[in-house]
Amino acid sequence: MNRTIKVALKDFPSVPPSLCAQSSPPAPAEEMEIDLGRLFHHFYLDTQGTPPPDPDAAQFHHLKLLAATKDFRARGQGFGSHAAYKGHVSNELGQAFCRWFLYEHLDITYFAHMEHVLDRGALQDFGNARVERVQKGDTPDYLCAGRAGEVFLAEAKGRTSTVSFGNAEFERWRRQFGRIVVKDASDVERAVKGFIVATRFCCEANPKVYSKLFAEDPNTRGEGPLRDDGSLLATAKTLHYAGIAAKLRQPILSAALATGGLVPEEIIILGIVWELIMPPFRGRRFVGGYFPGPGGTQPIQVSDGKMVFLPENPLRLDYASGTFFGIEEHVFRAVCQAARTGSTQAVRPLEEPAFFYSAISFLRDGSIVGPVDFFRPQGQVAF
Repeated sequence: MNRTIKVALKDFPSVPPSLCAQSSPPAPAEEMEIDLGRLFHHFYLDTQGTPPPDPDAAQFHHLKLLAATKDFRARGQGFGSHAAYKGHVSNELGQAFCRWFLYEHLDITYFAHMEHVLDRGALQDFGNARVERVQKGDTPDYLCAGRAGEVFLAEAKGRTSTVSFGNAEFERWRRQFGRIVVKDASDVERAVKGFIVATRFCCEANPKVYSKLFAEDPNTRGEGPLRDDGSLLATAKTLHYAGIAAKLRQPILSAALATGGLVPEEIIILGIVWELIMPPFRGRRFVGGYFPGPGGTQPIQVSDGKMVFLPENPLRLDYASGTFFGIEEHVFRAVCQAARTGSTQAVRPLEEPAFFYSAISFLRDGSIVGPVDFFRPQGQVAF
């Protein structure tokens, strides 16, 4: 299930290839297509702790707020009955759109919330580059990293009011990048590329206005570009997977990744491995589990040596089976190795998974979310 949204870019040295319109000469596209399942996936990774998604990647709870239109548009008067709730929904959707945009169009894979980066500081096992606060006030939302190992800063905003590159709010968001500095191992301030992604949401009551995403590409202050010693990349990776590990009920693994501590060898990390049964990824294995649907937990039986789900009441057709969440087995093993050794070099993104079903979202960080019916538990594995 897809929607479209208008897009505007500012200060990008070049237009991302995925945003080039089919014209001659190439020009920036005026709108983008959104896969709502992948948008939800980013929302779930960003905002939820251990509560389950509701109920799968194609049916996240914001969907009921959207109008049945081709473009991304809220029903009726907007996302709620009053300004405070509308603002809350707009903010959380703005962060999801930021992550989705940077992932889909700028090849950025890993996201760490800035408050966790600032709390953690530099870690000797990873290197000495670090992010420091130099002024009071709001800072950019994320430290993030691309597939090739570059690190970036990002600020996400969501609004129902007017947004433009020239208004006072955008200038205020730019100033947030001046409240932190990035220092290398020699304690020298370095410039890091940053992104401001602000999304303005519209509703049915105002049909002449369209939702639009505004993306700007500023830099932080500093004496030339950062040549990261690996520490900020490691920080982005480990904090990214700390949140995923918490969702997988792996508290020791999550705590080690969040703090930079090491998991002792005598502590065994156990995970249930599941197999995806749908082409083109049939047989791909994931460590994870499922959240039951409204009907509760389904009984499981062993058939031909494999565990399968049984419908609680085969006569009823209204039971939702549940939602699977997991991480690709090889990626999970590499993350466990990083938590034991302090080295994140083995933690690498997958090749971009091909789209194959709208209710399943599979990202190159290895995480996957979708209906549990498409997965089969294979057994417990020690990592």
